[in-house]
Amino acid sequence: MKNKEFREIQVSSSALVFIFLAILVLGVFIFLLGVSVGKKQAQMTGPTTLLAQRTTETVTQQPPVVRTEAESEKATSQPEATAPPASNPQVQEEKKKAVPPIETKAAAKTGLFYIQIAAFFEKSQASTMAAKFKKQGYSVFVLDPLPTDKKAVYRVRLGGYSTREKASQDLAKLNSASKKKTGYYVTKD
Repeated sequence: MKNKEFREIQVSSSALVFIFLAILVLGVFIFLLGVSVGKKQAQMTGPTTLLAQRTTETVTQQPPVVRTEAESEKATSQPEATAPPASNPQVQEEKKKAVPPIETKAAAKTGLFYIQIAAFFEKSQASTMAAKFKKQGYSVFVLDPLPTDKKAVYRVRLGGYSTREKASQDLAKLNSASKKKTGYYVTKD
């Protein structure tokens, strides 16, 4: 058998400490670089809301107020001098009137197709999103949390289409009207 030669590298203790510190500095630099890239990515994607606790909200539905043409013209022709304080009950009533009531359903009708546009942990956020689409003329509702949800999720859905094709057509219209990727999808209940 042949004797294999081995080469041995000997490092002094001061050189070993220097190598260890160099690796440590490189690791810290890579970590800080990753943090700064993550912050920039978060700024580009926009704000997100993380919820730590669950709150219960009671919603009461007010009957719609019908105004005559003369009343609505009078309201639009008279500019307000100053905005009333937020604690004023009249202002709170006007805010309630401005957003049309949104239908909430415990469960959607089975066999129909829907476009899911969003899901929120808070009902108020879901209602706000639903009001936006209701003003655009869509049939929209907020689906109450399902019993299988680990956390309460309020789903905002459009429609009640009899076929997937009709739902897909409206989905294509929504996606083309948006300037960014929507993430909306068609679902069947």
